Amino acid sequence: MADGVWIYSVVLFAGSVAMAVAVLLYARMRVRRNRVRRALERCYLSILNRRLLEGGEQPCVFPLIERRHSRLILATVVARLGAVTYGYDRKFMAEIVRRYALDRLLMRQALFSFGMRRVQWLHTFAMIDSTEAIYRRTVLRFGRSRNRYMALCMTLAALNHNPERSIAILAERRLPLSAFDLSEVLMMLKRGLIPVAYQPLLHSEYRNVQMLGLCIVRYFGVTEAEEDIVSAISSADSEVASSALFTLCALRLRLDRDQVRRASQRMSEEERRAWYRHLAAEGYSSRAIAKIVPANEQPQMREYVEQTVASYKRCLTN
Repeated sequence: MADGVWIYSVVLFAGSVAMAVAVLLYARMRVRRNRVRRALERCYLSILNRRLLEGGEQPCVFPLIERRHSRLILATVVARLGAVTYGYDRKFMAEIVRRYALDRLLMRQALFSFGMRRVQWLHTFAMIDSTEAIYRRTVLRFGRSRNRYMALCMTLAALNHNPERSIAILAERRLPLSAFDLSEVLMMLKRGLIPVAYQPLLHSEYRNVQMLGLCIVRYFGVTEAEEDIVSAISSADSEVASSALFTLCALRLRLDRDQVRRASQRMSEEERRAWYRHLAAEGYSSRAIAKIVPANEQPQMREYVEQTVASYKRCLTN
């Protein structure tokens, strides 16, 4: 009996030591892999930046590019560089993608991944200039997904592949665009891929297109679109009307309008209080906010508006 316990203890101890050694080796391998990945990212980014700034006809030489992991790093660098650069040479980037088949590699990587890792690879795929064949295969495989993040990636890929059809692509999208989705589309607009003309967007009959138009007006501070914003406040779509209200506030435009009063009356008391807090944060005075308070809530809501504005003013003075 004692011998059996002793043998069991030795085996358990040896197994614990082996597991600890395996964990340490894995941690060291992971640290080394991350160090190599960061070094390759810096190297590839330096090569691409030098070529974009200096030009030239000779093909770029990337170290260790024959490895699959290195090509994935190059694809990520190309996508990130394109996402933050305005007016870059898309032909040069597309040539890099075609030469090393980065679009095919990303499609296969997404195909054999799951969860948010798949979304990550699809988002990277959406940021590069893929070939027509690979783009169609990717859309056929992931275009009908009910996952909102994968659907967003496919929308971004379509906008990147066919920027001239941007309005039609957004109009055909079945899912509504959230605030996060609009920010991703706006990033593509800042890259110069989507036209900035806001009037066709605001006059569209499709919700997603109108929301993008309001987002553009709000981001760029287009005060000339005041009439279009006021008319959007009367929209039957509550999301469009709410976005138009917040756009009007973001541009510091006049609130004393019948459309604003009617929109305020359609809100619940909690929504009105939240909107009044937003107005106070945007710098509107208590007198300006009081003009749109419904008549049946004048006494208590006026006091609430005064306290809210005063609290924001105290934050500013402190």
